Amino acid sequence: MNVDRFRLSLAGAGIAVMTAMAAAPALAQSDLPAGVSALLDDAAAEGTVSLFVSSDARTAEDEARLEEAIANDLGIDIDIRLVGGAPDPVYVQQLVQQHNAGVGVPVDLIVTVPTLLGVLNEAGAIAATDWAALDANPEEVAEQVHGLFVAEFARPIFYNTNLLKPDEVPTSIEELLSEKWAGRIVTAALPDVFSPWAIGLGEDKTLEMVETLLVDLRAGIAPAPAAIRTLVESGEYPIGFGIRISGDQIANNSPVAYAPIKAPLVPRFAGVLEQSSNKNAAALVAWWLSQTENGQTLSAEVLEWPRHTTPGTDLYELSKLTDGVYSAPAEWWMTKGVEAGNAVARLLQDI
Repeated sequence: MNVDRFRLSLAGAGIAVMTAMAAAPALAQSDLPAGVSALLDDAAAEGTVSLFVSSDARTAEDEARLEEAIANDLGIDIDIRLVGGAPDPVYVQQLVQQHNAGVGVPVDLIVTVPTLLGVLNEAGAIAATDWAALDANPEEVAEQVHGLFVAEFARPIFYNTNLLKPDEVPTSIEELLSEKWAGRIVTAALPDVFSPWAIGLGEDKTLEMVETLLVDLRAGIAPAPAAIRTLVESGEYPIGFGIRISGDQIANNSPVAYAPIKAPLVPRFAGVLEQSSNKNAAALVAWWLSQTENGQTLSAEVLEWPRHTTPGTDLYELSKLTDGVYSAPAEWWMTKGVEAGNAVARLLQDI
């Protein structure tokens, strides 16, 4: 796929997801796994699920769309409350402190990266949900952290289409790290922006990449990953490193597009909080988001939690543009991913 065609595909991604959602049939009650059907009465009695959505802003309309779809698919009413807060690492530490203090937690369900789910699980703050009993895909269950795969995010490279023509855009990490782009790239100096690249590059080459970007190429440093989007869209920098193009940018046809450089994906896993009083409803919502067509579509459309395998999403288009993506199982994130993150953190302190 050439870059011009990709821009058109990306601009239509939101429409494609909405069309897929409208076309997906409601689940028949008789088609539900026995373990899921067994949860319905207790989940309906609990009636509420508070879901952490990181620092993203969500609306009552977003909650209503999820509630309507769950009612159509599962035949029960669940009051969905989308709870925003601090970035995931900070919020997870708050949950650990609340758990250790024995106070009630503000959410029933969290969807985050495996390493942070591991922090919660090590503190005893994640319930030992039996996802296998719900007939979840075994390849999407992270038993070591009691998590269920829901979605992904990427750490790609993107660019301002008003400033760069498609044939001017770097097509490999090697091209990106050339002196040509000195002072023209913006990123965020955070370990988790760079450590996922160790999936494809290995830890040593990832560290070399970070040092080249920040020292040799004097990359601009955004205060947070989300700010990279604004700095590139505004034209202050032609190239951004380390965050997806946002749903709003796609909807507004903003002058941004992905560079054709294979990028790493970071999985998001759902975990039910141990202190939740709505464990059945939380497990049911997590299962629905993860294991059903409508759930996956609404995860991408409403929560901006896509999978690269879901047609119509920007990650799907990115994977086609770059002929694949870098990905790794949960076990990698709990071992080599942690090691890579620690190594990048040490390097950032020294730079």
